[in-house]
Amino acid sequence: MTWSAHQQYRLAIERRILREHMPDFQFHDPAGNSTVEGEYTSSRGNTYRLIIGIPKGFPDECPSCYVAEPCPLMGFHQEVIEYGNSHAMHTWISDRPPWVRLCTYRPERWSAAHSIEKVLQKAMLWIEAYESHVDTGRHISAFLLNMD
Repeated sequence: MTWSAHQQYRLAIERRILREHMPDFQFHDPAGNSTVEGEYTSSRGNTYRLIIGIPKGFPDECPSCYVAEPCPLMGFHQEVIEYGNSHAMHTWISDRPPWVRLCTYRPERWSAAHSIEKVLQKAMLWIEAYESHVDTGRHISAFLLNMD
């Protein structure tokens, strides 16, 4: 994939922001199927591998965010991927099974004003809510504000 000059500039800014604020996350394959990948350790000490797919239309198109590990990601009663499109669980049907696709933004509410860092922050909040879901059985939406 070839990025336009505007996209290359924006991606350079995104790389700098991640390098400064979230050094555990790096860009991969910047000229092809671009992703941002890294690990997040929850407040409970559990490690999760997050992957953000950078779409061809970025920054005007919403990136997809996935929990790639642990895999499968088990919920209170079932694998989280089985919820598919679920407002209660803040998930989408995954286009990269067996990874769980998180709903960090609704595509129609995405704008170029949002950043990859913000997507990662929302994914980290999702993980903290997910761990509470595993303990209590309550839906993830019970632990998150609806801010998308």
